[in-house]
Amino acid sequence: MQRINLWLNPKFDPTGFHVVKKGGDISEYMTGGTLANTRGEYIDLPFACEVGVEYVCTYRIVSNDTTNKSIGIFFGGTVEYPSAQTVGKYTIRFTPTANDTRLAIPPGMAISELSVEAADTYDAALGGFRASSRATRCRAHRSVRRAGDVR
Repeated sequence: MQRINLWLNPKFDPTGFHVVKKGGDISEYMTGGTLANTRGEYIDLPFACEVGVEYVCTYRIVSNDTTNKSIGIFFGGTVEYPSAQTVGKYTIRFTPTANDTRLAIPPGMAISELSVEAADTYDAALGGFRASSRATRCRAHRSVRRAGDVR
């Protein structure tokens, strides 16, 4: 399957896609492949996600000068947060229940490397599975002992 990033401007190029419904033109916050929210309120980045389909959002927090505010994926009345709010690379798995999916970036935070894609294409790109399984055979099954083999 082909991987398709639902965020239309993953390099945060100010001349690329930079208009969002709430907040209008956000190109002034894009420099050098980073979106730095310096405007004093959340910036919502919308995604065209299908209800009931699992997606994966990955991004890198480049800097975080926020206090008591969190980045997260919002849809309907639900929010999914990453494991932490510190500098680093994060992945959020989510299944939207409404057609208003968006990544909300708090004031004082800068992100880069944003990608939102269907979970099945993401998992396939990582080797076709989400995690190891008891059903996954180890390499030892290839080394069948023969009579007289020295180990």
